[in-house]
Amino acid sequence: MGACSLIKKEIILGGLNCAHCAEVINEKVSKLEEVESSNLNFINKKLTVNIIEDSNEEEIINKIIDIINSTEPGLKIEVLSNSKNIKREIILGGLNCAHCAEVINEKVSKLQEVELANLNFINKKLSLEIKKSSNEKEVLDKVIGIINDTEPGLDIQINYEKSKNTSSIKQEEVKSDVDKKDLIKLIIGAVVYVFGIYQTATGFESQFSNLIFIMAYIIVGGEVLLKALKNAVKGRMFDENFLMSIATVGALAIGELPEAVGVMLFYKIGEFLQGMAVGKSRKSITALMQIRPDSANLKVGSELKVVSPEEVSIGDIIVVKPGEKVPLDGIVIEGMSMVDTSALTGESVLREITVGEDILSGFINKNALLTIKVTKEFAESTVAKILDLVENASSKKSKTENFITKFSKYYTPAVVISAMLIAFVPPIVISDASFSDWLYRGLVFLVVSCPCALVLSIPLSFFSGIGFASKNGILIKGSNYLEALRSVDTVVFDKTGTLTKGVFKVTKVNSIGISEEELLEYAVFAEANSNHPIAKSIISYYDKKIDLDKIENYEEIAAYGIKIGYNGEHILAGNEKLMRKENIFYSPAKEVGTVVYIAVNKMYRGYIVISDEIKDDSIEAIKKLKSMGIKEVVMLTGDNEKVANSIATQLGVDKVYASLLPNEKVDKLEDIYKDRSEKEKVIFVGDGINDAPVLARADVGIAMGALGSDAAIEAADVVLMTDEPSKISKAIEIASKTNKIVWQNIIFALAVKIVVLILGAGGIATMWEAIFADVGVALIAVLNAMRAMK
Repeated sequence: MGACSLIKKEIILGGLNCAHCAEVINEKVSKLEEVESSNLNFINKKLTVNIIEDSNEEEIINKIIDIINSTEPGLKIEVLSNSKNIKREIILGGLNCAHCAEVINEKVSKLQEVELANLNFINKKLSLEIKKSSNEKEVLDKVIGIINDTEPGLDIQINYEKSKNTSSIKQEEVKSDVDKKDLIKLIIGAVVYVFGIYQTATGFESQFSNLIFIMAYIIVGGEVLLKALKNAVKGRMFDENFLMSIATVGALAIGELPEAVGVMLFYKIGEFLQGMAVGKSRKSITALMQIRPDSANLKVGSELKVVSPEEVSIGDIIVVKPGEKVPLDGIVIEGMSMVDTSALTGESVLREITVGEDILSGFINKNALLTIKVTKEFAESTVAKILDLVENASSKKSKTENFITKFSKYYTPAVVISAMLIAFVPPIVISDASFSDWLYRGLVFLVVSCPCALVLSIPLSFFSGIGFASKNGILIKGSNYLEALRSVDTVVFDKTGTLTKGVFKVTKVNSIGISEEELLEYAVFAEANSNHPIAKSIISYYDKKIDLDKIENYEEIAAYGIKIGYNGEHILAGNEKLMRKENIFYSPAKEVGTVVYIAVNKMYRGYIVISDEIKDDSIEAIKKLKSMGIKEVVMLTGDNEKVANSIATQLGVDKVYASLLPNEKVDKLEDIYKDRSEKEKVIFVGDGINDAPVLARADVGIAMGALGSDAAIEAADVVLMTDEPSKISKAIEIASKTNKIVWQNIIFALAVKIVVLILGAGGIATMWEAIFADVGVALIAVLNAMRAMK
């Protein structure tokens, strides 16, 4: 049977809350003839079934659904599809308009054939997930049509192979050429404009000076006018180019030539500087995430072939020379070297790596040749997952970003309507009102009508914060989580592996009626098949070979312990609850630690004490959190109260909940949530492996020590690549700073715009103030946003 090909199916059992029923379902399904193996994960409610390929798949699925319904009726059963959507990336070279990026993303997201779309304005990358049933070429044509329709003239590159670098390089070259052309136009336009001003200032105001101003206007604003005409034909009246054209052409029409040209010139200069600032921030963010390897040295026979990491398969042998990045995850099969892990962990300490050890992509080999057997394809490697996670963080928008997106939709039309009312109503209503004066006031409104400062700087601030956090070994999956971290009120820790090292050591063996060696032997027989850290610590302490063939009737009872038969003897190993359940008369241990009680043939034979060590920086981490204003630090643990209270006292934890089963941790979190306001956020910190339900329930779920752990990266909202609890305060610090910058930009931009609008309506502000309120404010906001990277 093992040699047959298998079909893997996954079934979600929504609403499954009965652990015993889960065991019954799994047992019944695994007994089906057509099923090679099955596993029901009660934590994530997922039943994974391996069906023998020759079987009738649909028939088997129906049998499984019948088993589920007869065992536990009323569950919401969902059979996950094997077919995967098509993922594509489109690089939009030369995209510098944040508002246009929003429009493109919104239009593409609305396409029926598109499951998911996310346009990251920072790296100009549109990530698409096209439904499997759709025609890929047709969908891509539609998407390109939307891009060209919204923002013509972009250099569009489709990445058919995910993560290739070629298109982004080409895009940067195009961008620098465009910058040079724009700069030349601006210089020529500025020189002509200054000449016109000189003519006017020296009293030569004439048709000739007017002609000079119009020449300067065409040189500087010709492209804006052209775009405005194209957009007007498409019915896009609230486009920035269209509004700026109407404002300046209006000023030309009422004879304000120097001002009209000056406003267009400073608009273009502001846009140019803004583009440079955004470009600089893009480069800085890219530099923060410079962990992607460019090539791999593939060993083919006795030769080395330089290939793209995507071309390397599982099982291939690669060679990493000193100074090179490790391109793929694997196992070292030859060589010993020091590696720099700082790109992934944010820690600049070198680590020694040798034969038989796992090595991750993104590490930098420092001093010796390493030969590595590849264990994961590039798309599944650590570095690819981290890059994907950070680049797609922009799809999970914060409430502030969503507010700005909505606000910008209404702000521009509202200001444009106000401009029309100001320009045309007073001259009709007030008898002696000057039409040109009120028209000028309306034109001032039009110049201030674009919310670019906000649309551009807010996502940039969040993305800069996320980029900076990743450089420190903190992966934040979205700006919504970055925003939530600012309002944290309570931090809840799972104890083992989070505040403590999770490295258990046997500290006491207390036997009754038998020798310590015999007691230890019985414990080892019982724990031999368990993956629990406590079991591993007893086995490593015993340090002798065990005959596993003699172990029979192995039964692991969640939150109690283990029952086995060995050589005709019945052995129990577990906690006090197991002793009571089996009616074993025992004497409780006085030592602090995790206690494993042993009974043989219903007779109590003693106990073994296993202790866990507190991490070096746990005490400091909790002190830091409290100094930052965190009101309450809570610890959850499955350990007994004596152990839990002892550790809690050493750490300075405010509250501790002990002797908890995995599902009880969610209940305790629910209790913590009672009577809380929206602003009092709760963080849960765990190891990301057994904490999936609790991580999901918390406002922000943080998984620690996730280096190389796919489960942790999948489960959490924030991923700490190292085992240091002190990184949590660093994450909160980055979040607070980023949010401060965001609100500085919002208040500054809106305040300046509101003041200019009021002064403009009153006839005090001119177009000069208005152009500052538009591009000047946007430029300052972008420069301020870049502070989130420091």
